[in-house]
Amino acid sequence: MIICVGPIFLDRVAKIDSFPKKPIKLVAKGLEKRLGGPAAVASFAVNILGESSELISRFGDDDAAEFLQSELNEYNINFSKSITVKGALSSQSHIFEDKHGERMLAVFNEKKLIDKKTLPNFNFTSEQTYLVDAHWVEAAHFVTKNTYDRGIKCIVDLDNFSKNKTVQEIINYSSHPIFSETGLLQYTNDNSIIDSLKSLYQNNNKFYAVTLGSKGVYWIDKGKIYHCSAPKVRVVETNGAGDVFHGAFARFIHANKTIQESIELATAAASLKCSRSGGIRAIPSHNELIEFSSQFKPSTEVS
Repeated sequence: MIICVGPIFLDRVAKIDSFPKKPIKLVAKGLEKRLGGPAAVASFAVNILGESSELISRFGDDDAAEFLQSELNEYNINFSKSITVKGALSSQSHIFEDKHGERMLAVFNEKKLIDKKTLPNFNFTSEQTYLVDAHWVEAAHFVTKNTYDRGIKCIVDLDNFSKNKTVQEIINYSSHPIFSETGLLQYTNDNSIIDSLKSLYQNNNKFYAVTLGSKGVYWIDKGKIYHCSAPKVRVVETNGAGDVFHGAFARFIHANKTIQESIELATAAASLKCSRSGGIRAIPSHNELIEFSSQFKPSTEVS
């Protein structure tokens, strides 16, 4: 069982041809309502790739929550430990997506929702792996501390965060911290991905990784830096690809695959997701992933 912890979003997606150079009125080619949020989408990736998942999140008590919960119920993903904040709006994103799959989004979190500091009831066992989104910082800190104390695997998704003592502890407690490019360079104050990974490892000798979209993934493990290239695909939709990566990585780490195997399979899953449109319904199955991942080059050590 993989427990995914973090905010859930209602994504409202407007499809456009291209992004304008100045503010103008656009005609949308399509409108879609989808489930979003890093931990939430990751829970679907885990589930679709053949492992049981659970989502622990925060909902408002609005119609957005009803839609999101119906999506979770359709895939039999348990969310019973999640919190519902009465009188609050669920988190939402408004996303513009162009014909090349690139997107721009505006995120809305109602203050009443994020000010709710009560944490759900967690039941930590050795059979679990955790995946947390650092945007729900109180839950992320609680989970990473408890998994660290119990020797339980915990993957942390680190993107667009504020550097502070709590986030530093979340990173230090987690077994598998994975940064976005922006998040890594912001956290280390370095200009180089390689230097950033070396700096982190020097301070704490453990695994660190950074995802770079079409440039693949770099990671450091046992003092050595590796690179996994992203396979070339015709990009249709990039939104949610990173979330699929994290979910796939957690799924294979949980299954005791090696770091290299897990990153290669997660990279393949994210790439396949980019080649399709449809949000969570574009996540590849386990069989599709295994067939696709056999077609690209293995990772290499960076000298």
